Amino acid sequence: MIKPISLCAVTALCVAASPVLPVRAQVLETVDSVVSVTLLEGWREPDGSHYAGIQIDLAPGWKTYWRAPGDGGIPTTTNWDGSDNLAFAKVFWPRPEVFRTFGMRSVGYADRVVLPVHLEAKESGDIDAELNLRLGVCNEICLPVDVSLSGVLSDTDVIGMVPIQAALTDRPETSEAKLSCTLTDLGDEYRLDIATNIAPLDGVAETSVVEVGDQRVWVSEPRFMRDDNWVLSTVRLIPQHDKADVDLSTVRMTLLTTTSATELRGCD
Repeated sequence: MIKPISLCAVTALCVAASPVLPVRAQVLETVDSVVSVTLLEGWREPDGSHYAGIQIDLAPGWKTYWRAPGDGGIPTTTNWDGSDNLAFAKVFWPRPEVFRTFGMRSVGYADRVVLPVHLEAKESGDIDAELNLRLGVCNEICLPVDVSLSGVLSDTDVIGMVPIQAALTDRPETSEAKLSCTLTDLGDEYRLDIATNIAPLDGVAETSVVEVGDQRVWVSEPRFMRDDNWVLSTVRLIPQHDKADVDLSTVRMTLLTTTSATELRGCD
């Protein structure tokens, strides 16, 4: 069962959730009522793990962001502190879209997205889930938003299986292709050149997103080039705190088109 949630934009705007709303959904009331967030309780697997989902619905023209939001985005983060009978929770990310707004690139989702979550209970029985979700929603302006969701994830109910499974299927594929990386120290920042041999993806408008394991390092939009089966992505890495070594084993590059996505991990 879903308990009431509260949503609060992390600006001067903070509006309480309506006291009476449709079952399993609560809506953030802004001027345009731009976002609705629902916890899909999901189902329990035979091995005792649990799949749930975070469904985000957006008003026309609005978007939210992927785990790597790009230059013009706000990272989406989750915190499950306060949950009972929960050992860990991992969010999976469906294939995102690439947007261009005011000359900046962002990576994320429009209309509706379901973020599948794989949870592990500490012991048999229900999981009393407490989720704090921070996300950004943008149109011509951007609103950072905090969402609090609570729900009992039962080991017997099956709720929301179809959209969660569809989102799991829409995750980027994983490629075993190797990444060859060259890191150049430029003083206050680094340049990272990544090369790999991989066939073109289905779809059009192929591009890449590069991530490093340290969230304190800002990663620029890649300069992306393809020559037959060879791909080269070049990015700037700018540490946001004291400059530290970049662990190339944590590098992740995702190739995106309008219909496909493939993820490659770790530099040789």
